[in-house]
Amino acid sequence: MNKFFGLSCILLSFSLLSGCVTEKIVYENGREVVKTDDDDSPERSKLAADNRVKIAIRLLNEGQATMAKQNLQKALEYDPDNFNAKLGFAWYYQQVGETENAYNAYNNLVKQFSDNGDVYQNYGMFLCGQKKYTEAYNTFEHALTIKNYTRMAETLFEAGRCAYSQGDDRKAIAYADRALAYNSTTPILLLFRAELALGVDDVNTARMMMSRFSHYSEDNSLSLFIKLRIEEGSGNIDEARKYGDLLLTRYPNSPEAKKYQNNDY
Repeated sequence: MNKFFGLSCILLSFSLLSGCVTEKIVYENGREVVKTDDDDSPERSKLAADNRVKIAIRLLNEGQATMAKQNLQKALEYDPDNFNAKLGFAWYYQQVGETENAYNAYNNLVKQFSDNGDVYQNYGMFLCGQKKYTEAYNTFEHALTIKNYTRMAETLFEAGRCAYSQGDDRKAIAYADRALAYNSTTPILLLFRAELALGVDDVNTARMMMSRFSHYSEDNSLSLFIKLRIEEGSGNIDEARKYGDLLLTRYPNSPEAKKYQNNDY
């Protein structure tokens, strides 16, 4: 099975505010510098902490773990109970391979923020990455039971990706269909469901998903790759070649282009 939706990276689910009053980011001599003011009210301290977490996550994505940790520590200095900072630390431990610390961080989050579905979604993604699949699915499902939790489609999508990484197409399809019941317009979810359909030779469902996708989004390398496979599966060789040519022209260095060139699908 082609793993185009593997759990190669884990994204934090929390939303961060774009602005900050206590701190602001400026650039001096080409370097990012954080400036502070003298207002240390709880509200502005929280904004400052969230801003530090935002910087930390970007640094982690860039592979600068040490600087990311420093920003997370600074965030907790501003706001010791900051949810985003504690979730950020859990992700930091994942990224640097401190698995035991990651477990402890998530367990502490579950105890302190038991009514926050984002904790369980992220914890489920972590457990899946550790191949603890049963625990992961139970954790995803628990997120869905939390009152006022609204990210149902996102959580079900992540559960589906977990099943996909495990090689369980049937479970992945079930989760994807549940996700679509909550949100039938998200492009990445439609691509995922189309990929799953192709994996079980359900060309008609794959074509329907891609028709919806085209209504809500422009093509990317993955959508073109899926479309060419749909046409090949339907015996429309000329149409398949058309999408293949577009893939090679627009995204020549993409993983999908390389798979197409190597006939690896």
